[in-house]
This record gives sequence, structure tokens and C-alpha cells, in this order.
Amino acid sequence: MPEALGLTPVATVERLSVYLRTLEEVKSEGKEYISSKEIGKRNGFSPAQVRKDLSCFGNFGRKGKGYQIDILIDTLREILGVNQRWNTAIMGLGYIGKAFANSKTIANSNFDLQAIFDIDEKKIGKKYNGIPIYGIDDLPEIAEKMKIQIAIISVPSGVAKLSIQRVLSAGISGILNFTEARIPLGKNFVMKNMNLAGELETIAYFLSCPECSCKDST
Repeated sequence: MPEALGLTPVATVERLSVYLRTLEEVKSEGKEYISSKEIGKRNGFSPAQVRKDLSCFGNFGRKGKGYQIDILIDTLREILGVNQRWNTAIMGLGYIGKAFANSKTIANSNFDLQAIFDIDEKKIGKKYNGIPIYGIDDLPEIAEKMKIQIAIISVPSGVAKLSIQRVLSAGISGILNFTEARIPLGKNFVMKNMNLAGELETIAYFLSCPECSCKDST
């Protein structure tokens, strides 16, 4: 995934999602206002980082009181696009696909799992956790009929590129990719790559060499 989509860095958008979870948690505690310091403290960010991220989208704080939680929750939900419903499909009913289909977090979110696509004839025509399973050849028809907007790619690496290409050809513009496949996208498509091995390697790097810094070779 590119470092920025449009003018907003991906890291900023990811932090907004963290802030939203924090605000919902704090609201459940009965609080009405929260400071950038408290948001940062709960998530390991500096208050300056929190203020910088939020200021990208407007001025939401009140001097001496902080942010009004209800208003900021509504604002972040609108910014993140989760004030609307998103029809979603799973490509491949393996471990990751099943995890999404069984996720209570997803079930309680604004991402509606409408369909699963697989090549296993024993699965096609059945349902998994109430979600119908279709053959991959049915993707264009079902995607149009159900207005699928986001696809979760969780297929074996050998068919990953083909699966992504099929999703794009079906007009699905958002992809959450759990494979190592990478392909160029048109400007109207967005793909978030989740490299689980890469995430573990990042943790291993900082554990094994916490004081390391990259050397400027220029």
C-alpha cells in the first residue's frame, strides 16, 4: 500500500481508527471530555501527535476542556467512512477467511459480510456462519447484485494474484489483502496489504536491536 492515499498519510488514518476506539471506550466510562494527553497516554502516542492528526481535519478541541467525546466520535466516524454500511466479501474460506466470518467485531461493525467465494466444490452452495458460499466464477454477477465494495483476500499464495485480478475485474474497489501478492492498481482502487510475517519481523528487529538506526547512504 502506498504511504499516502491522496493527501493523507496512511499512518495518520490508522491512528484515527485507534483514537475512535479509545473515544468509544472512554465514553462507556461516563466521561464527556478527553484531552489529547489522555488519548495519547492510552495508546502510546504523544499529545502533539494526537493534536497534529486531528488538526488535519479541523479544530475540534475546546481550550481548557479538551475534546467533546460525542462530537469527536461522530466526526471520526464520518472521516473514516464508518457512518455508512460497506458490503464485503471473503475470497477463500481458509483459516483467515473463517476468522473474519466468525468475528464478533466484524459482525458488530459497519462492514456487512455478504458473500464468500471459494473453489472447493464441497463448500460451494452451502453457508458458513450464515454467509452464502459461491464459486469464483460467480464473482462478477454476485458482486454486482450485492453491490460488494470491499473484498478480503485470504487465498493460497499460488492463486493470490489471479484472485486479486478477478476482484478488480468485478469492479470491487477496496481490497484487504492477506497474501504476499502485489499488483499495480488504478487510481480508483485501494488495497491494504497485511503481511503477517513482515509485522513479526518488524517486532523482532526492534527487540534485537532497539538502539539501531538506519544509516543515510546519500
